Amino acid sequence: MNMAQDIYTKGDQIGDEYVVHDILGKGGFGVVYVARDKRTRELIALKTFRDEFLADPRIRNAFRKEALLWVRLDNHPFILEARWVKIFSGRLFVAMEYVEPDAGGRVNLHEHLQGGKPFAVERTVEWAVQFCLGMEHANSHGIKCHRDIKPSNILISHGVLKITDFGLAAADVPRVGVANSGRSSVTSSGGNGFGFSMLETEGGMRCGTPGYMPPEIFRGEPADLRSDIYSFGLVLWQMATGSASPPFIGVFRGDIQAFMRDAYEQQMKRHVCRIPGPLGSVIECCLSPRPANRYSSFVEVRGALEPLLQKLIGALITVHSTDGQSLGFWNNKGISLAALGRHGEAIPCYDRALAIDPRVAKVWGNRGVALAALGRHEQALDSYTSALAIDNRLAGLWANKGMSHIARGQREEAIRCYDKALATDPRDAIIWNNMGSALLDLGRSEEATGCFDTAVGIDPRYAEAWNNKGNSLGALGRCEEANTCFEKALTINPLYAEAWYNKGLALVAEGQRRGGIECFDTALEIAPQDATVWFAKGNALDGLGQRVEAIGCFDRALAVDPKFVEAWNNKGGCLIELKRHREAIGCYDNALAIAPQNAKYWFNKAYSEEQIGNAAAAVRTYGKFLEMAADQHAGHVAYARNRINELK
Repeated sequence: MNMAQDIYTKGDQIGDEYVVHDILGKGGFGVVYVARDKRTRELIALKTFRDEFLADPRIRNAFRKEALLWVRLDNHPFILEARWVKIFSGRLFVAMEYVEPDAGGRVNLHEHLQGGKPFAVERTVEWAVQFCLGMEHANSHGIKCHRDIKPSNILISHGVLKITDFGLAAADVPRVGVANSGRSSVTSSGGNGFGFSMLETEGGMRCGTPGYMPPEIFRGEPADLRSDIYSFGLVLWQMATGSASPPFIGVFRGDIQAFMRDAYEQQMKRHVCRIPGPLGSVIECCLSPRPANRYSSFVEVRGALEPLLQKLIGALITVHSTDGQSLGFWNNKGISLAALGRHGEAIPCYDRALAIDPRVAKVWGNRGVALAALGRHEQALDSYTSALAIDNRLAGLWANKGMSHIARGQREEAIRCYDKALATDPRDAIIWNNMGSALLDLGRSEEATGCFDTAVGIDPRYAEAWNNKGNSLGALGRCEEANTCFEKALTINPLYAEAWYNKGLALVAEGQRRGGIECFDTALEIAPQDATVWFAKGNALDGLGQRVEAIGCFDRALAVDPKFVEAWNNKGGCLIELKRHREAIGCYDNALAIAPQNAKYWFNKAYSEEQIGNAAAAVRTYGKFLEMAADQHAGHVAYARNRINELK
């Protein structure tokens, strides 16, 4: 498999908050970095999707689903903790607790199994019960099945088992990550044997890991909880025997399909080294080829294991309730849900944090962000005011308050907030970008360009700032420089539809309509429901004389937004060029129903009425145009008066 260059290397900064320490590993479509928190100096694991999948919306969506599953799992002692989800430079990151290697350099169960000796039976049963408890918690929090249970997805931290990597549990199996049909692939697992695999047969795509894929998944049947129990049985057998490999696996000779078919045939024959005693009976039930003959839940598996654990260590494992979570937990959960677009779910988390301590300014600020995302800007401003009453030195609070003022059309107030923010933190690229946007909206393009320059100087990978700088340069007539900025934004984020749109506008402004149309087409592949892009493409086609195609684009824009008044007007203009005046009149009627004070629409309608020979209607409509006409319509006023006199 060809690997793209890693997006971050040792020493790089992520979001000005973390410094990359190392690459921890790569999975099916994710990459995990070890990074150090610049504030606390703590090491943390940061997971994001690999760079070669940046342009694949299916992968991005699957990663988002996985992140949401992690967040909703809350804390559990036998599941690797996901602390928060944030977006840095347009890329989603999940922060997880970092498990340090033990004295032998081991982190996961796969590495513990390399010793070649069976684990002590009490250790095997204890870890097995911990696994069951973790999976019970996951099942009760919306995860029906993990789908990729194997030793490398089970971490060991200070003797405690922790389940990780719920990626396939969230994925849209069987098709996620499949770039081409008719082929199979296996990813590297960094020395941990086979990794995530995709096997395509006549019946469709199978996803899992060779050696750990249950027989029903190989047959193309849907995965369920009993599929996880089968994979768990394989892991349990490895712990009991000390085998570094699962039991039903042969020698790989270069043909992945033949390799997995052989494993399947062995699974169905159940040729495996049997384990004596009660533990062997549990393993045997887990490994039944028929799902109906296995345990039906991890509660049932634990029920079979706990009497043995009680006998071995004289105690059972209990998990304490997580109802009394800390303020930090609720705040981080709110941040994570907000990063995943679940703002309505985030607000109650912030409220729970504030019920614990109402004097934490950042929580008030985060609550304001969630309210603003829901369009509740008046309430958001109240939250920011509460936050700033506690601590008025937090630049982010001033910046967010400025954004709510922007949403209310109060740009001068917003600029004052951004000034306050930058006085506290002059190195915040986002605030410089927001300040530039407010200045650009006020027509102060030179000042705006300076703000965007500062933003990209601080963070050269800030795609939005490059895009906005392109807009400000375009407003100054510096189209070539603007295009360079749009290209930089798209190099960083090829799925940035707005940058494709803006690049298209810049090319059209330079007379390169066909190049502009190509950009609009790319934007529409990413955002097919963007009426503005359909409108821009229609105008470019109109400029090339392709009126029928242009009308099709205006129709697509109007299907998305029936009140897109300029699309009605421009569609009418194309119909006039095609001598389809009656249809044009219908377009202008629709435009005037939306904007009855617009003189241009009255003039265009009158012209079409005149062309179909309806002189009386044209006279009346030209008269309405004259009532609405302003200074900018001076040339048309003389024409309308002349036509009224002649038509009368």
